[in-house]
Amino acid sequence: MSLTKKIILLFISFLVLSILSIYGFDYKKFLSNNNLVSFEGKTNLGEKNIIDEISELKNRVFDSFNEKETKSFTLELIKKDGVVEMNGLFSNENDAKKVSDILNINREGEYKYEDNRVLDDDLLEEIAILMTPFKDFFADNSKLTVVNNEVSLSGELKDANYKDLLDSILSRIKIDLKTDVIIPEIGSLDVIDKSIEENSSIADEKIIENKVLDAKNIEESKEITNKSIKANTSSNASSKLNEVQLSINNILSTKKINFERRSTAITADSQIVVEEIAKILNDNPTFKIEVAGHTDSRGSDSLNKQISQDRASSVRDVLISLGINKDRVTAVGYGEEFPIAKDDENGLSEINRRVEFNILGE
Repeated sequence: MSLTKKIILLFISFLVLSILSIYGFDYKKFLSNNNLVSFEGKTNLGEKNIIDEISELKNRVFDSFNEKETKSFTLELIKKDGVVEMNGLFSNENDAKKVSDILNINREGEYKYEDNRVLDDDLLEEIAILMTPFKDFFADNSKLTVVNNEVSLSGELKDANYKDLLDSILSRIKIDLKTDVIIPEIGSLDVIDKSIEENSSIADEKIIENKVLDAKNIEESKEITNKSIKANTSSNASSKLNEVQLSINNILSTKKINFERRSTAITADSQIVVEEIAKILNDNPTFKIEVAGHTDSRGSDSLNKQISQDRASSVRDVLISLGINKDRVTAVGYGEEFPIAKDDENGLSEINRRVEFNILGE
């Protein structure tokens, strides 16, 4: 047997013997022989106090072996009717509320509670980065789950064009993430029909005039239109305009423009976001841009229009103060006209309250 193994064996034996000695020692017999601790000019320490101290020491030793094992919390976020619902297993109600606040979830699902369920704050911060793309990019019935600190993301994207943005966001996540993301087929018949109507210059006019064809002609139409759409998509992707728009959208996918409470003034964090966008616009001085303000459906139409206009104008003023020519920037308040998610029963939706930047061309 090696020297190291001998040392380890001796240490374990010593530890076991020490515990047994503390637990089995007959302190009453020992104390009956007048082996009491004495202090100068003071009464001897009583037998009861010594026994209590030894008993407390014994309890601490054995309690250290009986500590309950901690477990990680579990979480399930599922998108229903355009809104994210949260289910989970937590230690208590305060932990559940903390998770809801960090992830900005306002629809509660089924919560269960169990002692010794521990939150991982670093993990929650990384999951929070995923919330904006999860809310905006994914269709209903998509899920984001956390089990044993393992995170999984599954579901179908609402638009194939979101894939590049999603990949960019996921590349910055510092956790192991299992993904099962379904990309919509651009070649589906519904998408082709819509593409034919919106991009008539791309498709052959004969295909548009004869949309109702027999099965063979429909398949031929799909193939021809697919080639045209792919060629057009490739061309647009390489254009400078789309590149600038994608850069701005990429910033806003993780950093939303927020305003001070009951104010049109943007927050300090949002000031930094607008500065990033202003840099992109200054690097591309020929493009004009629309700052679009949007609200949820709570309140009257006219009030929502005014709020969205005031906030869009506020962002426009910040861009101008950062060196963007005022003739390049238009501010428009759309109110509740263009929601990107379904509001809840009170007309509330964090996603719909937003500011967008739309490149209008040169």
